[in-house]
Amino acid sequence: MEPSRGLTCVMIGAGNVASSMAPALERSGRVRFTAVYSRSLERAGELAGNLAAAVPVADMDSIPVDADLYLVAVKDDAIGSIVSMAPQVRPGAVWAHTSGSVDAAVFAPVTSSYGVFYPLQTFSRGVSVDWRQIPVFVEGTDERTLGMLRSLAGALSDRVYEADGAKRGKLHAAAVFACNFVNHLWAVADDILHREAGVDLSVLRPLIEETVRKSALVPPAQAQTGPAVRGDTGVMRLHMQMLSDREAALYKMLSQSIMDYYNITYIHNECHKL
Repeated sequence: MEPSRGLTCVMIGAGNVASSMAPALERSGRVRFTAVYSRSLERAGELAGNLAAAVPVADMDSIPVDADLYLVAVKDDAIGSIVSMAPQVRPGAVWAHTSGSVDAAVFAPVTSSYGVFYPLQTFSRGVSVDWRQIPVFVEGTDERTLGMLRSLAGALSDRVYEADGAKRGKLHAAAVFACNFVNHLWAVADDILHREAGVDLSVLRPLIEETVRKSALVPPAQAQTGPAVRGDTGVMRLHMQMLSDREAALYKMLSQSIMDYYNITYIHNECHKL
């Protein structure tokens, strides 16, 4: 069945990605979800309740076997288990997962028609996102499968790209640096602010927003500021004295990485590093 006529789909997973993606796909008019699977029937029911006619199921043997597409949006290390439990579905049905790091060939034991539908975004339950702006990377075993996934991606996003497993893994690694690591650093900064200054991260919000705004105007490598890129070891040592051992170790590692990136060796006429 062509996407323009409406695909029937089973959503396998009811977490953050599935909870944002499934309603968005159904609103596009390209997909009609018939079931939502989760090990938690309650979670499956919550997502199914946001879809037109999907039924919640908590047993893989109970999912419909006549759907056009089986979209797997679960934790990376759970995809293999899903495949091992997959029932025999109708010939020609497509299986696809939403992971940035798992090879599409994980589906090879159950089908020859498989692919990837990877949205490069962080999702939180109850937080809406602008799908038109989210890059979606697709991969398919053949032209029919790839065409189906490209069409669905285009129904959601204006930024659709093809990416094989190797490229997708690198994209995912870069996303960890840009999102997960940065968010952790905000958490560390928030701890320092609460402990040492009696304020919270809100005092840094204008700085954070300006940093993000600037990243859209010039490459981050050109926008780098701070004591490490200036090679100011005096300031860096002073900062580390104020921090806990764990925070100081993280500060030193990141500062050294910045200095190495920019080949900073002269520090106030001293040729040494931290």
